[in-house]
Amino acid sequence: MASEEKGTIYRIVDWIDSRFGFSRTILRPAPRYSLSPTYWLGAIAFVVFLLQGVTGILMMQYYVPSPDKAYESTMQIVSSVSYGLFIETVHLYGAYAMIFLAFLHLVRGYFVGVYKRPRELMWIVGMVMGLAALAMGFTGYLLPWTVISKSAVDVSIGLINNLPDPIRGMIVYIIAGTGSDEELLIRFFSFHVVVLPVIIILCFAIKLHMFEVHGASEPLSEEADKREVKWFPDVLVYLLMLSFVFLSVLFAISAIFPVEFPPKFSPEVAAQYAPQPEWYFLWMYQILKIPIFEGKTGVQAALALIMLIALVVTFLPFIDRSEKRNPMERPFATTIGVIAVVEIVILTIWGALTPGKGVSLVDAIIILGLPILIVGLISRAVYLRYQHVKALRMPKKFAWEFVEASTSSNLLLFFAMSFFIAVGSCSISMITMSTNLFSAIMNTISLITSIIMSVWILYSAEPRNVLRR
Repeated sequence: MASEEKGTIYRIVDWIDSRFGFSRTILRPAPRYSLSPTYWLGAIAFVVFLLQGVTGILMMQYYVPSPDKAYESTMQIVSSVSYGLFIETVHLYGAYAMIFLAFLHLVRGYFVGVYKRPRELMWIVGMVMGLAALAMGFTGYLLPWTVISKSAVDVSIGLINNLPDPIRGMIVYIIAGTGSDEELLIRFFSFHVVVLPVIIILCFAIKLHMFEVHGASEPLSEEADKREVKWFPDVLVYLLMLSFVFLSVLFAISAIFPVEFPPKFSPEVAAQYAPQPEWYFLWMYQILKIPIFEGKTGVQAALALIMLIALVVTFLPFIDRSEKRNPMERPFATTIGVIAVVEIVILTIWGALTPGKGVSLVDAIIILGLPILIVGLISRAVYLRYQHVKALRMPKKFAWEFVEASTSSNLLLFFAMSFFIAVGSCSISMITMSTNLFSAIMNTISLITSIIMSVWILYSAEPRNVLRR
């Protein structure tokens, strides 16, 4: 039974390959150790970026980039367009997911030292992509023209006005033009749908070329399986499998927690709300609320600090010249990285819990200083302990141990199961938002079919023996 199914799968693969020529592309085979989700965080982020393009194009059919009609056209999508609320929610949560995945990709790259020779320029290109993703979130935040988004953008432009000339004038003119609401919105819209996506796509093409030249970063463990697997079908199917599973979770969350829009912006309504940026900028906003950064000079100092951090991270390959990549052998760099991540998380949560409220200097010293002390002590203890062992051994996760040992047929089967999971998740989403009986019936049938197919695939072929071992 298994051999017949395997033969059928390979015949399908060969038929597709003979027509499309996937196996004869410039994409090189990948080592087996790279078949791990942590190696594909950036790729999944780009898949979400493509999803953003699809949902964005759908919304552009109805959206009007005008201060008078932006909010009304957004509400029309939500209330009048079929599954409009679902599309809007997927687009918003997709932006969150893209930025969060890019952040995880950055953190993972920092701790395992992927920025070291010969991948210095890959790191810089990746940083440009990450900053462009943040800029897409910032520009897209304004487009619905809600009281929260418009007020937050006004505050951001006010902070930029504290920069010295000519930097201040140049930045303000680029993003806001002459200062009218009409020009501000149209410029944000243009950056969001044209300029920034083009930058991300170009950077992705450059980074993909460099990736094909240098290959996947070397593993930290000498015991890693370095045997190569073909790009098609193994690597491609693995990426699609991860993408479908991630998108199914995204669709389910979008259906369960649909977005709720604040009121339309007006000066009268804005006076009743505390301006607050999106969560991925909250840590910077919270820094600006610390008393030592009050006043024009303090704001300039805070902005200079944030820009300095961005420059240091961007050009880190030329600052950290050590050839060591194992985080346990780089105690100083690892400690700094852990402190940075912990402080960003703390500042973000702190900012979310104190919207529109100032902070005292004593609170800032305690809340930000105590984690530095704790992380420093723990890092020192861990490093001393590491000196007594010969090698760092990272236990494998069972689920991915199977994937790393998979054959092409197993990967294809799990890809099919992931696809049906995504279909089922999307069906749940559509059922909750169906406006007529026919749509609800068809989506319910799709859900039942996806469940049956997923269970059948899981228990009818080779993966069954692996999962039950």
